Amino acid sequence: MVILKMLRGALPDITAEEAIENVRRALTGEYRPLARGTIAAQASILNVLAGQLQSHGSGAPGSYEPGPPLLDGEVFTNGRNLVAVSVTGVDDARAAILSAARGRRDERRSRRLSIDYIGPLEDAGVLDSLSEQLVLAGGIRAEPYAYTSEAFKELVGGGREGPAQANAGELAACEVLKDRAARSLALAVKTSGGLLVRDLEKQLPGELRDKVEPAQRALRDAGLVDSEIVVVCTKSQAQMARVASRELIEELTQKGLKCACGRKISEERIEEALTITELGRALLDKSRWLSLLTVEELVRVGVLREYILLEQQLGGDEIDCVAVISGELALFELKDKEFSLGNAYSFGAKIGIIRPQHPVIVTTEAVGGDAKDHLAVSRVVLKREVA
Repeated sequence: MVILKMLRGALPDITAEEAIENVRRALTGEYRPLARGTIAAQASILNVLAGQLQSHGSGAPGSYEPGPPLLDGEVFTNGRNLVAVSVTGVDDARAAILSAARGRRDERRSRRLSIDYIGPLEDAGVLDSLSEQLVLAGGIRAEPYAYTSEAFKELVGGGREGPAQANAGELAACEVLKDRAARSLALAVKTSGGLLVRDLEKQLPGELRDKVEPAQRALRDAGLVDSEIVVVCTKSQAQMARVASRELIEELTQKGLKCACGRKISEERIEEALTITELGRALLDKSRWLSLLTVEELVRVGVLREYILLEQQLGGDEIDCVAVISGELALFELKDKEFSLGNAYSFGAKIGIIRPQHPVIVTTEAVGGDAKDHLAVSRVVLKREVA
């Protein structure tokens, strides 16, 4: 996957050329400048000065209006990624007039450093490292940046807030629940209120039954399930008691506790059972684990957390996730089951209300054929209405 991430920040009292040089030194890995060498080679072929081939203007995305003047720029690459760096001056007519009156360009008045990364997702951490190094090397503070959306601003205007960052334990547990076998076991334990370990295999379809042991171990390690000891009456086969450990059974036996049939509880059948923890319950309720993973994936590809809305009520509908991606609104429908025709009706209504540029369905199963047909038809109708 190729992604785009951005940093933006004001420059301290240094020249644009010094800022570019700071970025060059701060870049880790084998990054080399690309633009200046290319321009110099072209200028040599055309027998002109390199400065004559450089652009001195910029514009806002999707706009023909001129932006702040470009003071300097460079593109760095390591063969896998591109890091584009530019320094622009503020579009301030009064400052330009004063600078012209003094007979010089006052480029230090107010300038912005822009750093854009494009490359594979696994290398995207280069901007985090670069941001820290720029502060240490030259006092340049460049913060994560993303284009916003007017439609998103309207949604946020209702007092809605972006999702809080999940802690490391929650995210690790969410990763475990991505596995179908582990998730099925966790749901079975939650639904039953406690499940005997010997019955776990029955909760999985045939093709997944060989994964019972690793799935159970992963759920325990992530803190999604806990174990307890169950006392089963040999005569009635009913569960008579649940305790935290076998030692406690011995202790209670010594104190005279007996089964309803009259036998000592230590003489009854003792089995281990799994119970759902508070963490497991919280992540499985409304498939919150899927919502948290969706948010983290969006953040990883450069979407700012404040440009994400999660589990919001809009009118009578519940919106799973809305995010701004490169200035365009995306609506996500999250389902931990097959996306059915009924889900398609509901999702189509949400599309009609929010009007996202990108409606997205995320499901752990599949999108049903009749649901696909309905969405295909409804999208044509929506496009005609917009037109």
